[in-house]
Amino acid sequence: MNAKTLKVPAHAAGLRVDRFICKETSIPANLLFKLLRKRAVVRIDQGKRLRLHGNDHVFPGMSIEIPTNLATTKILHKPALSPESQLVQKQFVQQQLPAIFANESLMVVQKPAGLACQGGTGVKYSVDTLLGSVNEFADYKLVHRLDRGTSGALVVAKSRLAAVALTRAFHNHDVTKKYIALLEGIPQYMQGTIHNPLLYTGSKTIAVDASASEQARSAAKGATTKYKVLKTGMFKTPCSLVSVEILTGRKHQIRAHCAQILGCPVYGDTKYGSANSTLYLHCSEITIPNVLPDGNASLDHPTIAVKSPFPKTWQPVFDSLNINFTAQ
Repeated sequence: MNAKTLKVPAHAAGLRVDRFICKETSIPANLLFKLLRKRAVVRIDQGKRLRLHGNDHVFPGMSIEIPTNLATTKILHKPALSPESQLVQKQFVQQQLPAIFANESLMVVQKPAGLACQGGTGVKYSVDTLLGSVNEFADYKLVHRLDRGTSGALVVAKSRLAAVALTRAFHNHDVTKKYIALLEGIPQYMQGTIHNPLLYTGSKTIAVDASASEQARSAAKGATTKYKVLKTGMFKTPCSLVSVEILTGRKHQIRAHCAQILGCPVYGDTKYGSANSTLYLHCSEITIPNVLPDGNASLDHPTIAVKSPFPKTWQPVFDSLNINFTAQ
């Protein structure tokens, strides 16, 4: 059997086998999973061929053997871009994802509205694919996500160990995330805290209250959203500009709490409110632990606070509400 051998470099240590192979080759995920199921992907250890599973983890110097037949030969190698093409691609990615903060461990980029963080059904381009298209950024890792329609600060780790530390910080709620949202209508109370648990049904998030079934209440996850109305006025219809801080990170948390508990959906939210081309939800500020490339905390500067400028699509809102925020 003809086969290609992949050697695991030191910087890839700890990655899952399936993710390492996907990063090193152009094998479609469905074909890779098929090869893994058929025991065709193996580790070579002192002449022995040992079966690998997708969720096994790689280590430096590990040799992974992948079959090369007519079905896979043409896709085992990613086409290499010339240095000139890499430079052009890097400049394109930096325009799409401008860095608003960067150090040796991480960077915070400005995600535009409409760009998904990760691939999926109907997603041609994402933050993941853009970063992966540039050699210098190929090992960078997302440590959290923003909804496709949400703009603002997005944190990317530059090393695997930094990614582990930052992902843990998000999971443990050691991160402060602040948003600005434009809501349809005016909430009954000008500020407050929403504690309703949230249940994701697979297509939509439902805010659960005491009237929900016992099954729904037990399946829902705790969620806390703090809000404060900054300004009310008219933007085509009565609206409110609201600052929001989420103490948990549930899917569609702000959108579901605002629409279903406050009765004021985020302006432009086609899923929870009325149809519009722009979702007015922006991650305006994020405070994260300052970690070193090895994942340890920085003792000199324990936290990093980054503010994200508003996109130009917000300028008409500020003009209508007579607010001196500046969109960039």
